[in-house]
Amino acid sequence: MSFARGKNTSAASSSDTDLPPTEWAQEYRQSFDSGDSDENGALATFLTDCGEVLGGVETRFIVIGDAILETVVPFPKSPRFAVLGKKGTCATFASQDKTFEAHLFLSTIKAVTLARVERGGRKIYAVRFFGETGDDKSDVPVRPKLTCLLHSGENGEVPPSAVEAWEKLAGKLK
Repeated sequence: MSFARGKNTSAASSSDTDLPPTEWAQEYRQSFDSGDSDENGALATFLTDCGEVLGGVETRFIVIGDAILETVVPFPKSPRFAVLGKKGTCATFASQDKTFEAHLFLSTIKAVTLARVERGGRKIYAVRFFGETGDDKSDVPVRPKLTCLLHSGENGEVPPSAVEAWEKLAGKLK
């Protein structure tokens, strides 16, 4: 597991008092290998932690492939795990009424990051699940398989209780 400090960016017209502290933008990352991808492994434990800590928090789930799919729902409180033959363990996050389901094959997840950044004057709190890397020379994944953003309220701010939950989850990767 490693810790990296992100960069803050802002418009040149912003005063220093309008900017978050320099230590505010941060990224926490944990890598996973094949030994972590069974239903009792480190990745499954982290996914269970996600449900326990973020459960009920309004979250924007984003999947980017040849199309982009986004939806906002309360983060499901506990994942279900099923071993699906050669595909391995599948984690399912589902709403109670089953109108929302997200599935992750644990063997395809190589890293998880929790990042907080400011973009366009908004504070963003993200959980990203990464798969394969871009090439043999880099361990940086190309694109997340799934991104979960804390959803901001009508005033554009993420509720303090949601931020507190995200910080608690980030503490599990520190």
